[in-house]
Amino acid sequence: MVTINLIHRILFIGLLCAWVGGLNHSAQAQNLTYTPTPSNPVGRAPQAITSGDFNGDGYGDLATVNGTSDDVSILLGNGNGTFRSAISFGVGKIPLALVAEDMDRDGVLDLVLALSGSDQITILKGDGKGLFQSLTNQSAGKGTTFLVVRDLNGDGWSDVVTANSGRFGYYPPFNLSVLMNDGKGSLQEPMFYEEGRGKEMFPTGVYVGDFTQDGVPDLAVTWSQPSWSSANGLVSLLKNMGDGIFQTFKDLKPGFTLSAIHGADIDHNGQMDLAVTSLYGDTVRILLQQRPGEFRMLDPLKVGFAPVGVELQDVNQDGELDLVVVNRDSNSLSLFVGDGTGSFTTVGHFGVGATPAAMVVQDFDQDLIPDLATASTNVDGVSVLLSGGGAIPLPSMNTDVLVFEPASASIVAAQPSSQPVRFSNIGLGLLRIKMIEISGTGASAFVMEGNTCQGTTLRTGESCSLKVKFVSQDVGTHYATLTIQDNASGSPRRVALKGVHKS
Repeated sequence: MVTINLIHRILFIGLLCAWVGGLNHSAQAQNLTYTPTPSNPVGRAPQAITSGDFNGDGYGDLATVNGTSDDVSILLGNGNGTFRSAISFGVGKIPLALVAEDMDRDGVLDLVLALSGSDQITILKGDGKGLFQSLTNQSAGKGTTFLVVRDLNGDGWSDVVTANSGRFGYYPPFNLSVLMNDGKGSLQEPMFYEEGRGKEMFPTGVYVGDFTQDGVPDLAVTWSQPSWSSANGLVSLLKNMGDGIFQTFKDLKPGFTLSAIHGADIDHNGQMDLAVTSLYGDTVRILLQQRPGEFRMLDPLKVGFAPVGVELQDVNQDGELDLVVVNRDSNSLSLFVGDGTGSFTTVGHFGVGATPAAMVVQDFDQDLIPDLATASTNVDGVSVLLSGGGAIPLPSMNTDVLVFEPASASIVAAQPSSQPVRFSNIGLGLLRIKMIEISGTGASAFVMEGNTCQGTTLRTGESCSLKVKFVSQDVGTHYATLTIQDNASGSPRRVALKGVHKS
């Protein structure tokens, strides 16, 4: 048995290496192609990822919570699948879960975070420009590792459900908590559920959907045993009794350790179905609901190693839901296309950054086809796979520092009074330069000349240039920064300026 498992893993790694060598992977039948983009650095050990338009420019942005650096990183999108350099700020001890939602109904997305190290839920209020500040804190269960946000009682305000696993099954009690919105964007004291079962199993994921067809959202919860290695797994359905009060409605036993859950009406029968993953079984299983509480469990589908997240989305735009699974130990995404009956056909496995912990599915390059983004724990970055050919611009500059060493009137300057900055596109997509400016305390000591870059668009192999001139007559050393904003990953780019004027 060990030998067969080892062979399986070697073959799978070989498949991934073949894909990475080709830089993309396509499926002839489904005509699906994904192109990797350069990794986007964030804080240390990102654990969760969410998306939304945080600055109101119409482009998809990303946010991660980073469990080792205890911070949040914001990546503002450029609209072509690339992102500006991350802005990170501290939030509290061991953030492990994250959802973007308008909690105070001001029309601007906020961030809801689970701080596992302090057993709290924190809401960060968005300012509509891509920045956030603390709005409220509320205690939750012990060791919250997962959360979902949804209006549970029909009052129009978003509420929160958390899975409290006591640091992944090590420190009980294990339970769920439901925190209702107080109508001002803050959360009320938590109500706890499944505390009795918590002695044996801990929750790993929650999906909110109407499983009883009464028009009210219910909960589907995956549970695992603290050892993580047991073959037993449980899905509990909790019926919403109104006002956010829940009662156990049905228990399902898929028969293997469960790590993630998602739901949708896969087979168009008007019933909410489920997809659940097995961490150590390296599989995903579809549970088709025939009538409220009655499910047909399909045979497991083989995915990568240690799946930790699952999404149901129409990725090939054929009107049917497809299946995307993120696999922690094989550094991959597994993709299956659905036929609308509950059956799925594998497309392939796509390499991402090392140790992906979570993913989001959203159109980041404005082509109306969903793209895939993962938070990669061991490389402290976000990996993005763009659907289609993925024409990505890649900027190159001739320098990142300009030093002017002029002298007094009686000494010839060691450096010329003006120096060039050359900006080139060595990638495949169009590189649009949005803004160039000189800023800083010594900005008045420098001016730009012959600027052919401002507002221009560079095709592959094209360049533009400008010159920076040191003009200060004031004695001393002057510092400033030349900033270039563009539509490529890592924007803005900066050139440090130093000029010295001697008496």
